[in-house]
Amino acid sequence: MDHLEQIIAQNMTELRKSKKWTQAELAEKIGYSDKSVSKWERGEALPDTKVLVQMAELFGVTLDFFVTENAAAERTKFEAPKSELGFRIGVELLAVCAVWLIALSLFLFGSNSPALQFKHFWLALIWAIPASALVMVVFSLLWKFRVPAIVFESILCWAALASLYLQFLVQLQANLWHLFLIGIPLQGAIILWAQIRKQRL
Repeated sequence: MDHLEQIIAQNMTELRKSKKWTQAELAEKIGYSDKSVSKWERGEALPDTKVLVQMAELFGVTLDFFVTENAAAERTKFEAPKSELGFRIGVELLAVCAVWLIALSLFLFGSNSPALQFKHFWLALIWAIPASALVMVVFSLLWKFRVPAIVFESILCWAALASLYLQFLVQLQANLWHLFLIGIPLQGAIILWAQIRKQRL
């Protein structure tokens, strides 16, 4: 391990070239400058652990890959288990199922209960859409799924506004279509916040 910088430099370069990315493209994906990537690949500096973890996730390898000499020759040994991704997606889907189970229970119980005066329990199914999007946002941020997080934040924004619009329309007969105008700055804020998160990674 006397030449750790050179080992990491070689393995980083091999991974980048296997994807046919330039140093600038890799730098953009991990939120660093191409000068930093160039220094790492020349063995002039060591990336910190946070960067190595980020690149391990990006290239689908374990951390051992970076510190093992000639790791590229036996890359399959260092491939990260894909079962983890499947587990995470499974957890997200289970959480969404729980949201819909609660919404359906409210709908079925409320609709068939003569004691309850409220007649619009079907709105629970409408509100289940933004609630599901919120669950997906939380898990996407927790597990650093950057693109899905942006998508589900956008769905949450517009689905919540649509649910509010329907709630007012059904209960108060108020056509508050102006609510959707709020979605324009909110969507802009979502995109800007995503860029800020990217820079801070």
